[in-house]
Amino acid sequence: MPFFSKRVTMAVMALGLVAAAPCATQAQQSRLAQQSSLAGKTITIGIHNRAPWGYRDRNGDVIGYHPDLVRAALAPLGVKAIEFTVADFGALIPGLLANRFDIIASGVAITPARCQQVLFGEPDLSAGDGLLVLKGNPLNLHSYEDIVKNPKVKLGGGRGTENAKNALAAGVPEDRLLLFPNNEAVVSAMLAGRVDAATLSAPSVSGLMEAGGMNGIERALPFKGYVRPDGSEYMMATAVVFAPKDKELQAIYNAQLAKLKADGTVKALMEKYSFTDAEAPPRATSAELCAKS
Repeated sequence: MPFFSKRVTMAVMALGLVAAAPCATQAQQSRLAQQSSLAGKTITIGIHNRAPWGYRDRNGDVIGYHPDLVRAALAPLGVKAIEFTVADFGALIPGLLANRFDIIASGVAITPARCQQVLFGEPDLSAGDGLLVLKGNPLNLHSYEDIVKNPKVKLGGGRGTENAKNALAAGVPEDRLLLFPNNEAVVSAMLAGRVDAATLSAPSVSGLMEAGGMNGIERALPFKGYVRPDGSEYMMATAVVFAPKDKELQAIYNAQLAKLKADGTVKALMEKYSFTDAEAPPRATSAELCAKS
């Protein structure tokens, strides 16, 4: 069983898991659970404690788009318990590879580089870049181009995130991009005057603003993210992540995810966490996205 710290884990027992998947009858769930290779097992999931992806609410319960999605997928399979481990975003894949958890369910984008390290489930969401700025947007920043053009602007970003990579790809000089381990550190740097803005995924920006406590900071609207050479604006595709050794677990999850897409569960979870149709999963498969240059 993967190692996890008791200080940052919470167990969700099978009874609660079943309640998360009303689409299957009790008899169907029972038969599926008996046949499942996951029956009676404990699954450990890594999250980076960030709304709306995967986070703890005020009661200490783990919620978020990806934890709810994994619960719904595993509910009929007789899983004994799900345990959640919190880590900084940049530590999630290393933690997975070190067997600290079985699955990452926390807004990880599918990229060719990551595909060399881990296995991805099929895409479950699309999301673009977002930008945090100081109240009133005094530097009038509405695109990476605006940041590039103003040599005085320093940008903050999350270590290991696609959004920070997009900023570099858009032409933001490396010496004007400061990287931080988590969003709290980025926000603190903004309030301390170390950076003028911060690039995060658009859903992460919305989640921070909705959570409150962001006095002096606002979302830059509108904001144009990284525009690819072909003229299309970058949209990342997110998915649940598995270790290379866990192909069977990946296949089981993908089969369940297909059912959840077909029965409307995915759409319902999107609406629950304020995602729009524009952020629906792409048609491309994870294999196709992994093969992109």
